[in-house]
Amino acid sequence: MQRGSASLVRRLFTSSRYALDAPSVRHVYSAASPVVSPKALPIWADCIQSNRQHTGLGFTRSSPFANWMQVRDYAGKAKDRSRAPLTPTVSKVKKYKLKAPSSFKFRFRTMKDGQIRCWRAGKRHNAHLKSKAAKRRLRQPAIVHAAYAKVIKKLNFCV
Repeated sequence: MQRGSASLVRRLFTSSRYALDAPSVRHVYSAASPVVSPKALPIWADCIQSNRQHTGLGFTRSSPFANWMQVRDYAGKAKDRSRAPLTPTVSKVKKYKLKAPSSFKFRFRTMKDGQIRCWRAGKRHNAHLKSKAAKRRLRQPAIVHAAYAKVIKKLNFCV
């Protein structure tokens, strides 16, 4: 009897239509069981009430616990599945700059045999501190080392 009356009380308090009639119902349960306030109802009672309300599409959920249902094999399949390794965020392939600064095209010149010629630095300032032989040497162009020449060609520094 108490089990049936408790479920009846829950139904009465979860339904908005019987909420106004609660004082008239109290005399039935005065001695048998205490009146259950809506705050004391379990959490799933709200789910049942929301299940009764129709959505805008005109259908209700089949189960009040549909929100909490778990798919049985989902977690197991996620662990068993092997995946290809992720693409690294930083590429390991060297990327070369496509366009060189325009000032570099005057600094280097490709010769007929493929070597790169550069003019010497250090002849603009402090000429009074340099010897005549050093000044003569600085006037002559130099050949860029092969390791640097490879980079200069790839970076398109020479015309």
